[in-house]
Amino acid sequence: MGMKRVIAGASAAIVVLGGAGVLPAATAAPAPAGARTALPVVGPGSEIGVVQERRANGRVRTKTCTVGFVAERPDGRRVAVTAGHCGSRGQQVGAPIPGERGALQKVGTVTQSSSPRTMKDPETGEQVLVNPQEADWAVIDLHPRIPTTSSRGPVRQTRVGVARVGERVCQQGVTLGWRCGTVLAVTPTQILADITSRPGDSGGPLVRLSDGAALGITTAGTDDDVKPGEQATIYWSVRDVFARGGGLRLATTNRGGVPAPNRAAAGDEERTFLAASETVALPVGAGI
Repeated sequence: MGMKRVIAGASAAIVVLGGAGVLPAATAAPAPAGARTALPVVGPGSEIGVVQERRANGRVRTKTCTVGFVAERPDGRRVAVTAGHCGSRGQQVGAPIPGERGALQKVGTVTQSSSPRTMKDPETGEQVLVNPQEADWAVIDLHPRIPTTSSRGPVRQTRVGVARVGERVCQQGVTLGWRCGTVLAVTPTQILADITSRPGDSGGPLVRLSDGAALGITTAGTDDDVKPGEQATIYWSVRDVFARGGGLRLATTNRGGVPAPNRAAAGDEERTFLAASETVALPVGAGI
């Protein structure tokens, strides 16, 4: 399926990175009484699971996405930004607990979200973007006890930049990891680059290769049937996300979490989701 509308003449079939199959329910042994569980550290490119439903067996179903960047509100509270189609306002967000397979630590709650409308394509059955220019971003208010980092893997949060056509850029995602390419087109709110994305990469950071400047978050990408040389991904401008989020600023330092009260019951409730997860695929779009 070709794009109906494009910027700078780029053309490809674009999909929104959302909704794939549900994986088998994971299991995790409960921590011994009084044991201190290692907390996940939230940073650019880290994995998150947005809770979709709680099941009768005590487990939850989550959608897997990627953190774009860690930011701060004007009052200093830390937040994470990701794609809007990953979760709606009020949904809880977890991150994998180190050393506990299938268990997620509650790290925060989606407090702001804007997601583009989608519809089912009658030919392919995929979810297609009604208007690919609609905003796709979300802000997660992080729990004070969760540690955050401004550097994770190849991504170093130092400054926010503006993308320009022809620049070399790279993205980080839960599924495909570190991928690089070239900016094909830019609008005031979106960036198009010849980079491949897959389900689970939604929300991940896009940075400029030359200086590491934060540029955008992953929102939509080409479908699987597009030839390798024609793959592309759409990103929402991080400048626009920060403005719409209420004057957010990029976090450029690490911050340790605030210790939790020593209460076993409350700690267990905050600590663990035993999750069956689904990767969030990108919906098919018409381009930007």
